[in-house]
Amino acid sequence: MIKLPTKVFQFSSWRPALVWSVIGVLVLLLGTVVWILLANVFRTAFAPLPATPGAEDFGQYLADHQTELTPFFSRNNDELIKGAVPLVMELIGWVMLWTIIVGWVIDVVMTRGFSPYFARMRATWKRAVIYATGRLVLSVVLTALIGGLVVASLNLPAYGVLSPLLLAVGLIVALGVQIGWILFLYRSSPPVAAAFYGAVIAAHSLIGLLFLAPVLGRSGPTLVADYIDKTLTPKLQAEAEATKHEAAEVKGTHDGLQNQVSATRNELAQAQSDEDMLTKEIAEEKNSEAYLFAQIAKVRAQGDLPAARDQFTQFLARFPLGSMTGAVQTQLAQIDDELARRDAAQKQAEADAIHTAQVARADLLDRTSRGEATLSEMREALIGKNRNDVRSLFGSPTEIASDRWGYGRQMIVNPLTNEKYGLTVYFIEGVVQSVDYYYGKEATP
Repeated sequence: MIKLPTKVFQFSSWRPALVWSVIGVLVLLLGTVVWILLANVFRTAFAPLPATPGAEDFGQYLADHQTELTPFFSRNNDELIKGAVPLVMELIGWVMLWTIIVGWVIDVVMTRGFSPYFARMRATWKRAVIYATGRLVLSVVLTALIGGLVVASLNLPAYGVLSPLLLAVGLIVALGVQIGWILFLYRSSPPVAAAFYGAVIAAHSLIGLLFLAPVLGRSGPTLVADYIDKTLTPKLQAEAEATKHEAAEVKGTHDGLQNQVSATRNELAQAQSDEDMLTKEIAEEKNSEAYLFAQIAKVRAQGDLPAARDQFTQFLARFPLGSMTGAVQTQLAQIDDELARRDAAQKQAEADAIHTAQVARADLLDRTSRGEATLSEMREALIGKNRNDVRSLFGSPTEIASDRWGYGRQMIVNPLTNEKYGLTVYFIEGVVQSVDYYYGKEATP
């Protein structure tokens, strides 16, 4: 380990450092005052250019058309942000450039003024110039690298998270490099180097704030106009062209549909007119003698003779002297004869049915009395009948229950065994639903 001379730490050794510190503070204050005075000159020099006469304020345009432009900004949000970031980085670069250039002088003065406190043996103007120059070069290189990484990350899918992360990491790395430069040049301890660089950052921040207003006043409108002209306006124009194209297509489609609707309406009107004419002709035709006669003839052909006779009668009353009066009278005579024959045939059929039923009843009773009736015959004869019908046919039952009657005498025969049984009749709500053999106690085998 190198042992420093003892007089470095003597009481008298701090006086030059104090003097240089006071000088440095006075120079810094003087420089600040001078810079504040020069700032007004810079603000005037960097004042925004006058607006073109008659030009519309774009901000006011956005405010007036906020509702219409909201969907546009929603659809193009990512691309608009990507287009704005390089311009913002350029603006920040201009501020940092002016800050770095002016800050080089401040760095030299601050380093020479404060280095006696933490590195007395290296507190020289030469080393101060070397430090300020090295810090300037590192700032430019690191700023370019960080800006390049941030701009390059805009092309990645997760740029919204990745860009701030790269910026934060880049700033941390830059801070470490700058502190390392102080450690390398002055061989101080890390806390002292960090504290000194914090003072440098504070001084540069003050300078940056002084430069921010004039730079924004001069370059801001230009960059905003450039962003509007190169990024926002082309997209708005493309959106407007697309909207116009869609509107033209919609209008063409609407006009085509309107023509189709008009043609369809004309066709419907013509069809309605034709239908009205046809309806009128049909109504006139329906009221003619020939049509009415044909309709009544159809009714007769369908077999509804009473209705045909009534309609022919009404026809004669409506057209008493018509050309078809004779034909109608002939039809009426034929219908009367046919109705008479139908009535006679119906009466004969009813008489035949009654006779047939009487014969069948007598035959069933005869076979029942001899015990030769079958179960199928009983079912055919009794199912659907009520209690009175069963009683009138076979008399009173041997056994009476709530849902069945039993006849104990031999009435039916089992064709498989030739055994004779009585009859059981089952009722549901007073109507015969089924019949079966009776196995009651009074049945005779």
